[in-house]
Amino acid sequence: MGTYPLNAVRNLFGDEPTSVHAVGTRTLGRGFNFDDTVAVTLTFPGDRLAQFTVSYATAPAESFTLIGTKATIEASPCFMFGPKVGISYKETTAQGSKTHAFEPVEQFGNETQYFSDCILNDRQPEADAEEGYMDMRVLDAVERSLETGSVVMLEPVRRSRQITPDQALQLKPAREPGEEELISVIPQSA
Repeated sequence: MGTYPLNAVRNLFGDEPTSVHAVGTRTLGRGFNFDDTVAVTLTFPGDRLAQFTVSYATAPAESFTLIGTKATIEASPCFMFGPKVGISYKETTAQGSKTHAFEPVEQFGNETQYFSDCILNDRQPEADAEEGYMDMRVLDAVERSLETGSVVMLEPVRRSRQITPDQALQLKPAREPGEEELISVIPQSA
């Protein structure tokens, strides 16, 4: 299970979950030794809930909906990346809807550039060991909940810092190589 939906909700809420409940299924005939579809419910301080489902057994689908007391935000795609993938989201309030669209960016190049800048300028990266620990403690609770079928309580914690808008970089996507340029890769067309 990846951390994209978990990381998104942690950053949108600016908080850490206090309980985790997960249920999973194993699709017959797939040969996996783990649950290939997992649905997770997270409880956050302030009576906020987040739910997400991840699966290796379903058709490709990717969407994110945040329902608040004053607005709803919907994004699809929301985690995908690539030279032709621009993320957009629709914000709906009582006054109407507004779409916010962003051009494609070089996700991994931006991450590498940011990390390189941190090294060169002796700055602590935001995605540090603490950030990794915050994700892993929740993923561990997901596994324990899958094993026991119970809600797993987490000790309340707070990050020492959050992501900030000034960390966003806007490198344009790199040119996608043609299949003839790939080395030791089975082409998608094969």
